[in-house]
Amino acid sequence: MRVPKKAAIFGFNLCASVFLGLCVYGLLIYSEGAKSSPGTLLTWVLFSLGVIGCIVGICFFGSEWDRRNAEEARTSPPPKKP
Repeated sequence: MRVPKKAAIFGFNLCASVFLGLCVYGLLIYSEGAKSSPGTLLTWVLFSLGVIGCIVGICFFGSEWDRRNAEEARTSPPPKKP
């Protein structure tokens, strides 16, 4: 699947932002400890799927971004020496 460079950059940044948000949210829940109920099994499954989905998105869009950069490097002329 070919993804344009701008879409790869956007997807990578979106997945990374959501991943960081979920991590901070998880740490806040963990730090509260016994103050609140830990949530249902469904909540934790959905939370885990969100984290895994973000990691997959980061890997996919990051590799697409690298491919577009490599294609640009191959097609651009070498810099002139002064």
